[in-house]
Amino acid sequence: MSSVVDFVTAYRDLGRPALSVNSFDFSTDIYSSAVSASIALMRASGVGRFDELLVDGTEVDANSYDFSKAWSSIGFTYKIDTSGNVPVFRSFDQLMARSKSFLRSEIPAHFYLVDDDILSSEDPIDDRVSSLKSICKLIVCLADLAHFHDEKNSSDEYKLVFVAEDPAKGERAITLFPYLDREILACNVGTELLDSLQTSNLDNNPHLLKERSIFRASLIEYLLGEAGGRERFRKLISTWDQFRSLYENNLSTYLSGFSFHKAKQEVATAQLTIADQMSKVVGEISGKILGVPVSLAVTVAITKADGVLESSIFVLGIMLASALIAETLAAQRLQYERIKHSRKIIFATHQQKLSQYPEDLRSFLEEAIRGLSANERKLSRSLRALRLVSWSPAIAAILVHAYLYRAELCTSWNSAQSTLVNFVSYTHC
Repeated sequence: MSSVVDFVTAYRDLGRPALSVNSFDFSTDIYSSAVSASIALMRASGVGRFDELLVDGTEVDANSYDFSKAWSSIGFTYKIDTSGNVPVFRSFDQLMARSKSFLRSEIPAHFYLVDDDILSSEDPIDDRVSSLKSICKLIVCLADLAHFHDEKNSSDEYKLVFVAEDPAKGERAITLFPYLDREILACNVGTELLDSLQTSNLDNNPHLLKERSIFRASLIEYLLGEAGGRERFRKLISTWDQFRSLYENNLSTYLSGFSFHKAKQEVATAQLTIADQMSKVVGEISGKILGVPVSLAVTVAITKADGVLESSIFVLGIMLASALIAETLAAQRLQYERIKHSRKIIFATHQQKLSQYPEDLRSFLEEAIRGLSANERKLSRSLRALRLVSWSPAIAAILVHAYLYRAELCTSWNSAQSTLVNFVSYTHC
């Protein structure tokens, strides 16, 4: 494995000899252990090979020579590997010409530009290097988002294909041909957005698949008018901020729609729950109110009673039944008040956001509130009326009993008055 850092250290220690095509020459007649160490480090770096190594005028095998030995003169020609496996380039232009591998994978942590003496991992980082790293990372992230991409390293063009996923809009697709040149490197792009959309983040973001879909749709919408893949890529890089604004607007529209849909579901669920609770109240009332006609039917039995005592027992029973029905209705009234209070709490939050909701959601919410309020008013009137009705058998029984036995009641009343007068007189004595 080659070590670019070791090569750069040795190359600088040797005074950065001038590079001709892809090789350079070095020679000296003054012994220096530092020079020997630098040449040994250059050999160990594996960045290239020695075409010729002369020690004291004699050619030696560079792979086996012991550089710790003293010498009087030394000279060599070193040829840098240009197979693409070693990230050492003469200039940015050469890097651009040999950049195919950078488009398909992460850019190497270390690469060196000989003419500019720039090591990518050194601080301060050159602006062009920083831009190169960002754009190469952006291309790799785009490949993760693309439906298809060309995986043939020998291909002249690296292709990224994005297909629209909305059948209603028809099948549409665009192809990007990522590439690097000095104009592209002059653009300032950020990778935070694409970092967040990578499949590795799926466990942390439940909406990631939809966000990736929105990104693709936004990309197609933004670049569909461009004629070719290279032109599309250039436009995307050079106007990255504008594209990002489009994506964020589309995402915001989706999230708002998702939020409104969720709000509509909450309103519908609350409406069904409250209506169900009111239905239960009505159902329980229906069962209890059937006791009213039964009690009225028992009133007829008073007319057939054998005496005042039997009639009084009937009246007492009917009064007790009416009281029980009235108390049950009172309990249902309390239940109704709790349901009404719950409805106000549930809908209060949505009513506060009413102005933010779209027209259809506002109409849906207002209709739900109107309907539930109408149910509440009707139920309230019914409970009030039924509680009055529940006392009708008792009132009817008392009136019938008083009419049938008015003579006995008058006699009993007079007797009671006489007894009361005698008691008062006795008390004064």
